[in-house]
Amino acid sequence: MLDDASFDVPGHLRRARRLADLSQRELAHLLAVGSSTVARWEAADGEITVRMLDHALRLAGLRLGVLDETGRPVSPVSPDAVRDNGGRCFPAHLDVVPPDERPRNRGLGPRYDRRPALGWYALRATRDAATAPGRHRPAEHPTVAELAMRRHSRLSQATAGAAVLSPAVEVPVGLECECLDDCPEHHACPPECPCQCEPPGWADRRARLE
Repeated sequence: MLDDASFDVPGHLRRARRLADLSQRELAHLLAVGSSTVARWEAADGEITVRMLDHALRLAGLRLGVLDETGRPVSPVSPDAVRDNGGRCFPAHLDVVPPDERPRNRGLGPRYDRRPALGWYALRATRDAATAPGRHRPAEHPTVAELAMRRHSRLSQATAGAAVLSPAVEVPVGLECECLDDCPEHHACPPECPCQCEPPGWADRRARLE
């Protein structure tokens, strides 16, 4: 709700009516409210919702805006910002980092009993203790598209690095994998595995990407 204590509703409504050449009755008809409601708004005798005020102003070619202390427009948080695994927005007042930047208090490795994290954040006290004085905080949370591009770039770099460490192993068509039973625990083939379907050095690189 808006009232005349925080925003000059009566004056702006009258300005909109003057620009749009609308009577109170005509404006009320376009807003689907009673003409007495418009009269109360202009007399500062009633509250109007932001949505209704925005509608009234747009009829006159005007629009509401949010400005910072210097008068520059401020955009809302992007609806494409990454969310957690439950589809919930991350806390707006905290900084969100990519999933590969695992905080120290979150453990050393991935948890296989739950879905991989889509992002991380630190509580205010932890964030402030680890933040250097004067450090600029990011204005936005990363978007889903930005994190996808980051992961693709990291995977490309890891694949290129693995190719340098060890040449690719060609597995003949029709040959079944002969990995040892404990290979999945290493995320790649250990030296004693006869199959070696994943090159040495790949395990650590892939673990850092998870």
